[in-house]
Amino acid sequence: MAGLTATQLERFREDGYLIVEDVLTETDLAALEDEYCGIMDRVSPDLVDQAKLRPLEGITFSEQYVEAMQQLDDMYDLYQHLDISLPLFDGLDHSHAMNAGPAVFGLLTNPRLLDIVESVIGPEIYSNPVQHTRIKPPARHLPETAPLDANIAATLWHQDSAVIDSEADGTDMLTVWLAVTDATLENGCLIVERESHRDEMTLHCPGKIFPAEIYIPESITDDGRVIPMEVPAGGAVLLHKLTEHGSLDNHSDDIRWSFDLRYQPIGQPTGRSVFPGFVARSKAHPETVLSDPEEWANLWWDARDRIADGVTPMHLNARWEANARQPICA
Repeated sequence: MAGLTATQLERFREDGYLIVEDVLTETDLAALEDEYCGIMDRVSPDLVDQAKLRPLEGITFSEQYVEAMQQLDDMYDLYQHLDISLPLFDGLDHSHAMNAGPAVFGLLTNPRLLDIVESVIGPEIYSNPVQHTRIKPPARHLPETAPLDANIAATLWHQDSAVIDSEADGTDMLTVWLAVTDATLENGCLIVERESHRDEMTLHCPGKIFPAEIYIPESITDDGRVIPMEVPAGGAVLLHKLTEHGSLDNHSDDIRWSFDLRYQPIGQPTGRSVFPGFVARSKAHPETVLSDPEEWANLWWDARDRIADGVTPMHLNARWEANARQPICA
């Protein structure tokens, strides 16, 4: 196993975060870009036919994405096909999409990534379904509603443990934030509050427009402990579940692209039981490891259909809604 060194692990436990470079290879990154180019090639003609988008031809994925964000009245017409999770809201139906492609499954099960995860949580590894891709165009190209969406704009301060149900408060969840493009101060890298994981869970406010977009009021963050997480493409930022973090606006001329993945020991609650996780690695029971990307995709489509048919009730995290009445959240 080529996971973390003892020094790296100690630093992670002390600070609540750790930058690890060269987790993904150029081949890994190319596979992801190819998959996303294929999604654009598949989805954009339908949007053109619906007169929502002008043809996007002869340009890179980044250029197509930025152009689409400028044209679409509803950015979700495109983004639902690019994210790696179904949307968490009432009214989920059979038409809702996500990217459950083989390159993303290859990312979730990447051996070098799992070696790092094993260093932190042990060899019995479950892929938690709280996962997203963040593709952030230059802020000047965002539609008016975009600043409220963490997938394409700046991410407000929060803790990852706060976005899941309280049943998983004891789960040893690890966030792995992976950079597909270089993450810099200019293009909106992560920012973290050093050693914030040593405290209890912080008060969060529900989002003003989208309740799921919870946030920690900036007035209670400690500016003196804020550290930018600049990391080159292929690198990762590990985050403790209680580490307070957010991200900056993208003021560059290109996209800033990353994936948020989460892992935990097998058998612990995920905090989002309506969506499917899977066994990514197990030394005790290797026969339980999921290795088929098509089977993984079908877990998501089956979950969607069960929710849409009313078999599985959609369950939204409402633990912070009462805070809307607090002055600090006004």
